Order: sequence, then structure tokens, then C-alpha cells
Amino acid sequence: MKQASKLSAILLSITIIFIACKKNNNGEPIPIPSTVTLSTPSNSAACIQGTSANGVTASVEFTWSAASNVNSYQIVIKDLSLQTSVNYTTTSTSYTATLNTNTPYSWYIMAKNSSGNTTSDTWKFYLSGTPASNYTPFPADLTTPALGAIINSNGAATVQVSFQWTGSDPDNDIASYAFYLDKTNASKQVVAAQTTTSFTQNLSTGAYFWKIVTTDKAGNTSTSTVCTFYIK
Repeated sequence: MKQASKLSAILLSITIIFIACKKNNNGEPIPIPSTVTLSTPSNSAACIQGTSANGVTASVEFTWSAASNVNSYQIVIKDLSLQTSVNYTTTSTSYTATLNTNTPYSWYIMAKNSSGNTTSDTWKFYLSGTPASNYTPFPADLTTPALGAIINSNGAATVQVSFQWTGSDPDNDIASYAFYLDKTNASKQVVAAQTTTSFTQNLSTGAYFWKIVTTDKAGNTSTSTVCTFYIK
């Protein structure tokens, strides 16, 4: 009993210290930062050339509005071709990063302090080494079913599943979407080409994998990430 009381006292002390760290000098709680507004590169920009010395990489300046109650900003830049991200921390409202050219990217900003953080919208742009007449579409964003979603069949043999996604392209010339779905790695093509961004399929229980391949009018293609969901 004494050990339990001692443990409770320790936990209470830690909690008090933790709360104290989230208060200002006047003892008032510190609010989480406000959400920043992204500035440059602009959303869905077709061609950002940056400052390049070798044509393979280029320096790109990212800028955004200032947040209130902020200690630092974290910029998250994602290579949409490789689906890999890099993070940088700064106290300024701008950051210059060196990135590979001829590549589509997305980026967003997290404003942070000791109480928590807020996340901005996510914007996309295409970083070009040399200007081209046409650019590859951005990989589609899979929205429904969400990654890791669990759909309850309620004992039915099959369930009607609605798939939804969003597409975007620097040139605004998307021609079609190919829909892939199976129980292993999303390598089975179910629909070769459609212009709408939704599809409905009756499915039995189990784990499923799906993806979208976007094609523009010039024949350029991009492939989304593979999303997994479950029917139980």
C-alpha cells in the first residue's frame, strides 16, 4: 500500500512539472501555435527551376506566414516519385533546400511549441532542371478507403466498397486513371482507363491493396502509393 501511495505521489509530481512547462511566466497556459499559410512555391506550380549549378539538383526557397506562440517550424518535403520525405527545423519563416530536379514534390509546415503543434495545408510543385513542354502528373492521393481502414461486413458474403481519389497535374491535362486492386500487392489492373475519380466494387472479407496510375494526354504516367484496408 505504501509503495502504491509513493508511486502515485511521484506520478502526481511529474504531472505538475509537465503542466508547469506549458505555462508562461504569468502562470497562464501557453496556447498551441496558430496555423501558418504557405506562400512559395505556389500550389500545383508547373515548373520551379530553382537555382541550379549542375542541372541535377537545385536550391528552392520555401516561404510561409508567421505563426503566433511558436518556438520553431518544421518543414516536411516529400519526393512524390520515391515517396520519401525529409524534415528541416528552423525558427525563420523561410528555408532553402537543395532538391533533385525533374521531380514532383509536396510540402507542409508544422508550427511547434511546448504545448503542441499545428499543421498547414499540403502543397505540390514540380521542380524542373530544364523547362519541358509537358510534365508528369502528380501521383494521385488515395482518400477512401483510408490507409488501415476496417470495414465491417456484418456477416454478409460481400460488401460494396467505394474507392475515391484526387488527381492533379502541373499541365492540367490528365487523360485517365487506371485502378489496381488485389489481396497481395495491388498489381492486378481492374480498370484500364477511366476519367472519374471514384469506383465501386463488391468485395468479400480479407485484406486488400489498391493504387491508381494516372496518365496525361502526352502519355506520361505516375503511380500513387499502395493503400491497404480490411474487410472483416
